[in-house]
Amino acid sequence: MIKLTVLGSTGSVGTQTLEVAEHFSDEIEVVALVARRASEKLLNQAARFCPRVVVSYEDPPKDWISALPKGTEYVKGDDGLKTAIRMADRVMNAVAGVHGIKPAYITLKEGKILLASNKESLICLGDLVRSARDRIIPVDSEHNALFQILEKVNREEIRHVYLTASGGPFRSWTLEEMKRATKEQALNHPRWSMGAKITVDSATLMNKGFEMLEAVNLFDLDLDTVKVVIHPQSVVHGVVELKDGTYLMHASKTDMRIPIAHALFYPERKNTPFSRADLPSLSPLEFEPVDGDKFRSIYLARWAGEMGGVYVPVLVGADEEAVNLFLEDRIGFLDIVDLVERTLSEVNIPDPESLEEILEAVEWARRKVREIYGREYAGRA
Repeated sequence: MIKLTVLGSTGSVGTQTLEVAEHFSDEIEVVALVARRASEKLLNQAARFCPRVVVSYEDPPKDWISALPKGTEYVKGDDGLKTAIRMADRVMNAVAGVHGIKPAYITLKEGKILLASNKESLICLGDLVRSARDRIIPVDSEHNALFQILEKVNREEIRHVYLTASGGPFRSWTLEEMKRATKEQALNHPRWSMGAKITVDSATLMNKGFEMLEAVNLFDLDLDTVKVVIHPQSVVHGVVELKDGTYLMHASKTDMRIPIAHALFYPERKNTPFSRADLPSLSPLEFEPVDGDKFRSIYLARWAGEMGGVYVPVLVGADEEAVNLFLEDRIGFLDIVDLVERTLSEVNIPDPESLEEILEAVEWARRKVREIYGREYAGRA
């Protein structure tokens, strides 16, 4: 019986993880649920799975704790997070954004198997991730695909590794049209249903920039080896090009429950109940180069990765805050990447050497974005 803790249980990936766990309830025990808010959704999840522990970071509403099922304990904040991680065999980190960095750190330090969906933690905790690769199973469809291909390939045979991107809602837009893109349009992803932050990152392609840096840390690759390509159908999730010109591709229906199930049971592969696609229905398959003028985020992420050190958490923090400003209708769509670039150009803090210093660098970047916004962008959106 796998003892599973789900961090970020009320979000998109967390919810789908629980769907998989429910189907395999005779093999998976959900021992803990962790979410930012003590919401009605979290309460309903607790009623369904009867975990040993439920954790939130905000105070629960009146009578919320008393409504938990018998045998389920409530613990607030970091104490609850540590308890939830320690009682598990496998920890699904489905926490969104920079809030997922600390949970990933604790999970790896506790020696647990990390089912990694949070991008920010995998790039900010580079040294720890590289030293604990044997206990990390990637969940995002792209890295899960590469994980499956690369374990069957000799590293000296690899020429390039490709991450596929749908191109988001603005793939066919001109740069001038993107300047006028609204929040509603940016949140209208053509293929995936996700939270607001990651959906905007998919529209700017910053998520692919992050994924390049993830791939370097997860798979011990040179950054020059990792490429991004537009694939509008989103059924090929990862591609490895070998030195003899062969391409190995991982394809499946666009359904996050497929890589989630793979990560939950790895190295065993389960016969899952989710809807399948026959091969002809996956056609046609198209691949396009990324337009660097429209999607400068790829260049910025690659530059930050080459610089290393403090530039990586600054990239993460700056993007988080710039996206927040866009979602607050304070800046335009193209201003997101502009603000990230401006922040990277003003870095004047040392490389972090601890979790606390990594988180401080992220917060420095968030403050710097607000400072630049107030100085140069306020009133322009």
